[in-house]
Amino acid sequence: MFIEGLVAYLILPVQNLTQPEDIVDFFNSNASLIGLVGLFGTVLSISFLGGLYVSYDLKDKGENIDPINALSRGFKKFFPFLGAYFICSIAIFFSAFLLILPAFYVAGRLALFPPLMMLENKGVMDSLRLSWDKTDEHGGILFGLTLAFFLITFLIASLLQLILEPGIGQIAVLAVLEYVVVIPWGYVYFSLYKSLKNQ
Repeated sequence: MFIEGLVAYLILPVQNLTQPEDIVDFFNSNASLIGLVGLFGTVLSISFLGGLYVSYDLKDKGENIDPINALSRGFKKFFPFLGAYFICSIAIFFSAFLLILPAFYVAGRLALFPPLMMLENKGVMDSLRLSWDKTDEHGGILFGLTLAFFLITFLIASLLQLILEPGIGQIAVLAVLEYVVVIPWGYVYFSLYKSLKNQ
């Protein structure tokens, strides 16, 4: 959350630039810092998502894990998780070309890849294939839930952008909002994963 806010803060001055040359100059002079912070943010975000599913599983079993150990376990699966996330994002992107709604359907059907990777040690393609196969009967429900979570996030974020002045405060509030939505959203998918596993 802090890293994403920092990246947004670093590129905040772009909104005041009107000439394309000024925008290019800004990114040329700040590219290394923005790239470094962005890379660090990607590593932390992927580790966070992996650690989140480990935490859900341990909480479900009545065990505890501290945040650093959860992040560490998520980091150990960084490259496969990043690969699966990348492939999933490409599938969602191309399904959005069909119409917007198929993207939510595909996103819902592929949403079980994180617990399959983190809790069952499945590989990139296996986790995506199993997620698609296991959610076959639940495609409509997952479509509705994914669309609902997206719309809730979009509407609240849009409202906050209208209310709050652009700046670091707005960035911080929107970053917190992202995680306030992502954590329960992830738990919904984890609950489906557990119920399908117990069948």
